[in-house]
Amino acid sequence: MSQKNFWLGALVGSLVGSAAALLLAPKKGSELRKDIADGARQVSDKSREVAGKVGEQTSEVINKVKGKAQDVVSSIQALRDKKAKSGAEEELVVEISSEENQTETSDTTQAAK
Repeated sequence: MSQKNFWLGALVGSLVGSAAALLLAPKKGSELRKDIADGARQVSDKSREVAGKVGEQTSEVINKVKGKAQDVVSSIQALRDKKAKSGAEEELVVEISSEENQTETSDTTQAAK
């Protein structure tokens, strides 16, 4: 964000400086108009250049953010999968031990008869 502010400040400063120099210089009207037109062209070119740089940097930042977001989503999904797998294994262990307890109980009941 500070680079954007720098370029914006440089653009505004150059506009103000150019306007002040043109208006305070003792020239004929035709020369002044020509200088103003040249200055306007230069400002237009600079603003296009700055806009292009800002657009490129914005695209780079967006791509980086997308990449990081995909990494975070993948990590969260992996943790969910791991937790789900771990939970399924725990349920299986609980079911097996429950079945063993029922088998022992029924064996003890049958032996007592």
